[in-house]
Amino acid sequence: MSTERYLVLSALGPDRPGLVAEVTDYLTLRGVNIEDSRMAILGAEFGVLLLMSGSESSLAQVEADRRSLEQKTGLAVVMRPTSSPEEHRRAAVIPGLVTAEALDHEGIVRAVAVAIARMGINIVSLETAAYNAPVTGSPLFRLEVHVDLPRGIWLAQLRVQMAEVARAENLDIDVRSLV
Repeated sequence: MSTERYLVLSALGPDRPGLVAEVTDYLTLRGVNIEDSRMAILGAEFGVLLLMSGSESSLAQVEADRRSLEQKTGLAVVMRPTSSPEEHRRAAVIPGLVTAEALDHEGIVRAVAVAIARMGINIVSLETAAYNAPVTGSPLFRLEVHVDLPRGIWLAQLRVQMAEVARAENLDIDVRSLV
């Protein structure tokens, strides 16, 4: 039996240079490994979401010293123990990718997420970006959703559902397998 344990850290605070270096230094000095992470500037805030692994004692040290990380970085930090990624995702049969592009308008993320949830499909990650078209400057929107299709749900079924969302929301949607 493995002694490796897992902990999720989420943090949010004012953006400034050096935050990634400070957070990763804090974790490395306590003997943990970063397994997976997402970090981004949203407005003037910097957000961190990461999965770390380590021994029970090293993760306990990370949690015990959380206030020092908050004081040094100015980030509000939340930590939670979790299971290994393999344990959580082992029921997945087909990893898939849904991308959507359109003129930006309210409700795109909701429409896609609701349709996926109604099918009983898990969203593994979701990223969006609003940007201006190169020539016209029109506001455009792009969404990328990684999903795990469980047993009994086929990619073709997801394509049919996403085609309905595309018609209703005036989106260009692509659905493909990642295997």
